[in-house]
Amino acid sequence: MAIAPGEPGGRLDRQLLSELDDRLEARDGPGALRVLYLEDGKVSTAELRRKLAEGDLADAPRVILLHDAAIAAYRELGASGASPSRRLAAYGAFSPANRRWLRQQGAGHLDLLPVLRRHLSWVRHGTEARRLVGWVTQDAPLLSLGDRLIEDSARLDAVKVLGRDAPVAGEATEQLLLGLPGRLQRQQAAEVLGSPRGAWCLMPEWLADGCFGGVQPDIAGVADGLLRRLDQGGNVTAPAAPRLDYAARGRLSPELRDGVRYVNVPATEVGRRNLGERLLLGALLVGAGALVALGGALGAERHRRRQRERFGFDELTGLPGRPRLEKRMQRYLNSQHPFQLCWIGFDRLDGLQDTLGPEGTREAVRRIVKRLRRVARGEGYVVRLEGDVFAVMSFLPVRERGESPAGMRFAERLQESLSAPFHVGNADRLLLPRIGIARSAADSTPFALIEQAQGAARQVLRGGERRPRELDAEAVAPEERSLALTEALASLSGEALAEQLTLAVEPRFLLADRRCCGGEFRVRWRHPTWGEVPGKELIRLAEAAGRRALLDRTLCGMALDALAHSGLPVEAPDGPRSARPVWTLPLGLAQLTDAGFIDGLAERFEALGLIPGCVELQWHGAELDTSWPLQSAIRYCRERGFGVALKGLVHSRQALDAIFRQPLSRLVLEPRLMRGVPGDQASILLTKSLRDMAKLAGRHITVTGVATSDQLVAIRGMNFVSVQGPLFGEVQSIEALVARLAAGEVAETAREEDPGADDEASRSAEANRGQE
Repeated sequence: MAIAPGEPGGRLDRQLLSELDDRLEARDGPGALRVLYLEDGKVSTAELRRKLAEGDLADAPRVILLHDAAIAAYRELGASGASPSRRLAAYGAFSPANRRWLRQQGAGHLDLLPVLRRHLSWVRHGTEARRLVGWVTQDAPLLSLGDRLIEDSARLDAVKVLGRDAPVAGEATEQLLLGLPGRLQRQQAAEVLGSPRGAWCLMPEWLADGCFGGVQPDIAGVADGLLRRLDQGGNVTAPAAPRLDYAARGRLSPELRDGVRYVNVPATEVGRRNLGERLLLGALLVGAGALVALGGALGAERHRRRQRERFGFDELTGLPGRPRLEKRMQRYLNSQHPFQLCWIGFDRLDGLQDTLGPEGTREAVRRIVKRLRRVARGEGYVVRLEGDVFAVMSFLPVRERGESPAGMRFAERLQESLSAPFHVGNADRLLLPRIGIARSAADSTPFALIEQAQGAARQVLRGGERRPRELDAEAVAPEERSLALTEALASLSGEALAEQLTLAVEPRFLLADRRCCGGEFRVRWRHPTWGEVPGKELIRLAEAAGRRALLDRTLCGMALDALAHSGLPVEAPDGPRSARPVWTLPLGLAQLTDAGFIDGLAERFEALGLIPGCVELQWHGAELDTSWPLQSAIRYCRERGFGVALKGLVHSRQALDAIFRQPLSRLVLEPRLMRGVPGDQASILLTKSLRDMAKLAGRHITVTGVATSDQLVAIRGMNFVSVQGPLFGEVQSIEALVARLAAGEVAETAREEDPGADDEASRSAEANRGQE
């Protein structure tokens, strides 16, 4: 049982009680927590005894008391002869009498007084205030602590009473609301909050009334702490952290802003980082068709985000909403207890709005909920996600972590029950349910499971057979798959991403003797649900998710580890041609121009005992923009010992600038330029012109995408230096490349394909020189 100060609407401590309810329900089952609200913070002993009797709570074995009002009421009840609780915990006792009583009872106490002192020090230091004025109510316990608060090292300069004293003016004065946010106290605090100086606050509930913020209790940590105090007793400080209204950030000194959690951030500010907007920008490059599809997906996602922002239960049905479902799923994912999620939609529920109006729809929803609760009783957790969409989270036997017969039988019982007619509007109506199933896995996230179950339900609709099914990743529409992958990538940490990435190499060869002179690192993403994601698509997804920097850091870390430990050559070979192999790391232009990123890369080289000269940083010409400070950034990379390559040359002003002005070490032609060689004269002329410009600028140039012997003969005749492509070796694993290099096989690949390539190339070179 929890006793808390209350008011009309039950706003006080609502989030804390919800966190307690979630934890106790997961541990002890539904109905483990019963809450008793006092009326506006006060209640008589007789009234409290009556409420306990009505709720059958008089013998509750565990009692949680929130704040001085609840502690005082329960203390008086015990003094009048009520049986004491076996285990007792309290939160936020300021009154000296209540604190003494808790110690005498051996009760656990989560103490807010140290948080208050830290709050005062933080405001004084963060605002450089010369005077702090604290506001309390007439009967607040903090009024009796006024002398201690004024004399303490983290002190107040004055304590004033809400509703009795006028707000304080003065440029160097900061005001702090110290009372609990009851209805009467909020009314009395309105004058202080509306004054030109405003006020800081200790309790999170004040933020909704216009206070700036402060060092405030962490609600999730308080819930965990209270449950521990029930079992262990003792007095400990409540967990707390700085929290600030975004509009008041200018009042805080800059050095303290980084460690602050902001609330009430404007939508315009959020939009700059919003994933939906990044996806929209990416969709503009794809085309009008993808834009329309993605726009619909983003609209649905924005609607889901608004639903997630709402806290508590659905008003019509009393069911928990999406936030509570996600929290519950995360807890069970953390504990690795298997479960499944059934996403339930109804094809004809929206149509009732047109025929029966809103009241008919509400009646149908209530009848759906009644059936869901009847089927899921004791086996599942029923949630209303939005509108006509419901979900049921059910638990699986530990031995059935994959395909679960028990889970499928439960889903089929749901399907059978919901497929029967519903009596709505004096008629029986079929609402046509469809159920998609997702089962938890070690790398699952709540968002991914919900999206996976929803995708499976869409496939039920497209397949035509009304029975529960799991997601078939191969049958998912491309835009749905792209959105799911982007969201999954946005939620991954660097360590988790590295576990799902596969590193490979496309080898590069010198045309003069077909010796391997390095290669280009490539990366593929193997998602546990959506399968293989090739490198180009992965880069596009990373850009849309705002995780390109993370992808580049992860790729660099994996590549450097491979160079240090896999056996790839990094030193110059013995012999007359002793050039060092150079291995290429593809990066985004943002990382190439980030001096901090380059410095970190150089430090990693030093730690692994590698020489920076064996690596080349490569960026793509599509990212080229005259606004980038390229010259100084590339020079800095060269000073640190790294080569810098540009891939994707095109005929444009930016490309000419890159060839003649940027201090690059190498230029790389894209495979698409080889498609017309040697049959298309225009392609040959284009390739020659790029070769000539590179030679004028003294640039090394590499041709990629060489797939046939005819192409090899043509580019040898043009006197290119190095080459990549399927004819010389496909993209392959590092282990396979190391083995082939050790066996001496790679260097002979092209000669085996066409033994006469050397003679033909010589004749072609002479003919070209004669034509020129």
